Amino acid sequence: MRLTARFWFATTAVAAIMALATPAAYAAFGVEEHNFEAGACINTSCTYKSVEEHPKEGFTQAAGHPPWGITGFEMNSKEALLGQHEPEGALKRVRVDVPPGLAADPQAIPYCKEEDFNNNKCAAQTEAGMTEMVAYDGVNDLTVTGKVFNLEPKPNLPLLFGIDVAVEPLVNVHIFLEGHVSWSTDYHEYFEINNIPQEGELLGAKVPLKVLKSKLFFNGNAGAGNFLTNPSVCSTSTTSHLEVESYAKEISRTETHTPVGVEGCDKVPFAPTAEETPGTSLSDQPDGATTIVKAPQHSGKDEINTSDIKDAHVTLPEGLTLNPSAAHGLQVCTETQIGIGSTAPVACPAASKVGTVEIETDLPPHSLAGNVYLGSPKGGLITGPPYTIYLDAESVYDVSVRLKGEVNPNPVTGRLEATFLENPPLPFSELKLTLNGGPRAPVANPLVCANAPIDALFTPYTGGPPALSSSPFATTGCPSPLPFSLKQGTGSSSSKAAAYTSYTFKLVREDGEQYTSKLSTILPPGLVGAIPSVPRCGAAQAQAGSCSSGSLLGKAEVTAGAGPEPYAFSGPVFLTGPYGGAPYGLSIPVRAVAGPFDLGTLVTRVGINVDPYSGRVVATSALPTIFGGVPLRLRTIDVAVTRPHFLFNPTNCGPLSTDTTLGSTLGATQALSTPFQVTGCAALAFKPKLVASSSSKTSRPRGASLTVKVTYPKGTQANIKSVFVKLPKRLPSRLSTLNQACTTEVFDANPANCPSASRVGSVVVKTPVLPNKLTGPAMFVSHGGAAFPDLDLILKGDGVTVILVGTTNISKGVTTSNFASLPDVPVSSVEVKLPTGKYSALGALGSLCAQKLYLPTSITGQNGKVINQRTKLAVSGCHVKRKRGHKHRHGR
Repeated sequence: MRLTARFWFATTAVAAIMALATPAAYAAFGVEEHNFEAGACINTSCTYKSVEEHPKEGFTQAAGHPPWGITGFEMNSKEALLGQHEPEGALKRVRVDVPPGLAADPQAIPYCKEEDFNNNKCAAQTEAGMTEMVAYDGVNDLTVTGKVFNLEPKPNLPLLFGIDVAVEPLVNVHIFLEGHVSWSTDYHEYFEINNIPQEGELLGAKVPLKVLKSKLFFNGNAGAGNFLTNPSVCSTSTTSHLEVESYAKEISRTETHTPVGVEGCDKVPFAPTAEETPGTSLSDQPDGATTIVKAPQHSGKDEINTSDIKDAHVTLPEGLTLNPSAAHGLQVCTETQIGIGSTAPVACPAASKVGTVEIETDLPPHSLAGNVYLGSPKGGLITGPPYTIYLDAESVYDVSVRLKGEVNPNPVTGRLEATFLENPPLPFSELKLTLNGGPRAPVANPLVCANAPIDALFTPYTGGPPALSSSPFATTGCPSPLPFSLKQGTGSSSSKAAAYTSYTFKLVREDGEQYTSKLSTILPPGLVGAIPSVPRCGAAQAQAGSCSSGSLLGKAEVTAGAGPEPYAFSGPVFLTGPYGGAPYGLSIPVRAVAGPFDLGTLVTRVGINVDPYSGRVVATSALPTIFGGVPLRLRTIDVAVTRPHFLFNPTNCGPLSTDTTLGSTLGATQALSTPFQVTGCAALAFKPKLVASSSSKTSRPRGASLTVKVTYPKGTQANIKSVFVKLPKRLPSRLSTLNQACTTEVFDANPANCPSASRVGSVVVKTPVLPNKLTGPAMFVSHGGAAFPDLDLILKGDGVTVILVGTTNISKGVTTSNFASLPDVPVSSVEVKLPTGKYSALGALGSLCAQKLYLPTSITGQNGKVINQRTKLAVSGCHVKRKRGHKHRHGR
């Protein structure tokens, strides 16, 4: 601020008289409350007293443009010579704080350059008001008037006015009125005059100069008619504050309350809008989207301006969701670093920046801009929604808008709602928030191309009803139909038949493909695990993801997020007990730690079942699609079972495969198959032993019995692929029992519902891949037509069900059973018993003891080796006659 003062006085006698004057009683430096007035008026003559008598002289319309804004005060004084008044102390500085929301817009009036102001060359259209002052010059109370001009703002000065007090040739004083925004509190405006001159010149001599009274009139309808705007908040009174300081460093503070307040809030228009502009409109891509909030300003002098926005709730378009890829290198800003409520410089880390912000206010265009930061108010990892963001818009004109907001995702859909509450009563026409673009953009576009609206709800400061806004947001580049063509890969550590191995399963999804929600993978036949070798994790621990290391099978790795830089996560794979109706399961806890986020543990459960006919292992899972409100946009899934001596390879070297069926969130399905093959099967031994037995006790009503048992010696061998058995003619099938066979429909629905007469025996299997024996009935099952019923063996144990189908054929009274397609699973023993009874499977033609009986048998290994033998039927209970011989006599 620069001040120049020239005072001329008529005679030197004035100084002499002043020196002889006797001062009155001392009063404190300062301004009493009743001597300070500030308010909005309809004319320049209004005072608190006139407004009390004529309330309409006060301008009370909320958000309206008052014709005049008036600030006046009178300093405490003492009586001087000739009835004049000498102020107590020399006034050096004045500060006036106006009510929050009462705004002066310097852009409403053309600017005058400071150089022109100093040379008294400001144009009339730059006038912002006028002033009246009374100054004590040592003898007289001198009343002067002047004009107020709107000057170009400077760095650290958003508002600057020049007050030209000129009464030629007596007085010419230039005073600078500096306007600020109190952005560390409630964003109210305040005005200061610094270094008020305390002396002038008289014929080259210094004479005292003290301000006694001052009254400033801002022309609220100057320029475009909207130089001044009333607050949006209705109240019975408004409060302004005054602070004065003397050259002796005495400070006095007071406040004043207007006799009328602000009213007419119901008349204030309020129609802000929100729109979303994509950085890229391509579907399922990282997007540096821009959110624009517009608040139309009404500038006419007779118009009522829009209300300031108190609360804002902006809901982004469906599908425009948080992007896990953004976590790469991301950091957080604390509440101390953002410094809301302080004037300390913002110290947020550069890596916490997630976007930029521009706010168009009463400042020059594009001058209020800054950054958007990811916040963690107390520091440390972010553990879940709502997610904090900070906005910091800085200006060279000493204005900083720092706001705290929350982003809350819908836990089911991930749709984002950004909320900013208790915003400062600061008029703005547009707020533009642009998120970072590129592969690590904080949000990603919807997968589905559609006009998904951005919805907003704004609450005004007037207390009136909120305003709703909705505008479309379009995503492009979607083929029809959306692709769902993931890629599958598998791998093993060993290709040797029957050898222990590790196994890796991988799925890859590209951007733009439908999201996977369901998975069912069938492992190659014969690729099985030794369940008894691993302690199963309990149900509670499995669900919580807290299994012990004893149940560890391997590791899972996934990547999530849109764009070329998805974020990688990993976690252990544990074997569990029953899950989802399956006898076994997997628990895959993945810690959702990414950059500054720790959203907890996401536990994926997988049911492990066994196909009842093929014995193939089936893994089924509902894949997670969202966690912590963040849609995962899974890109790769990689599961590796690496536990030593758990998985072992098939013993069949034919071409096999891993077969998978996938389901998408949009209802699409996809079938995938990956080749799998082992080697060295021919080198495997194949030495199963089959024995058969029966009992001599037979009868027409109860038939005959038969027991067949297959055992394996210890050591690695090929597993059995098929067993063919031809019964002796003396053991025919009983047609009466065959007629009791269970129908296919009943059997397929539930074998337990088959008639008891169809159950003709039992089976017991011991296998090293399960903890306990498999047991169950042997049952005749009819498939209709001319074919004889099958002899099916239903094995159950440890929650596993296996059905071994034996094709029955009867020709010329001779029965054959062919189990042609047995699972490639190791067994220690198999024992099938067909007992006698009312519904026995077999009858007897004559005595089974009359002659030796044989069962022609063919056993084929999974490696192709075949054992053909005539299996002798061991019949118990046959009477053995002794041979007659001579008696040995001993010596006489």
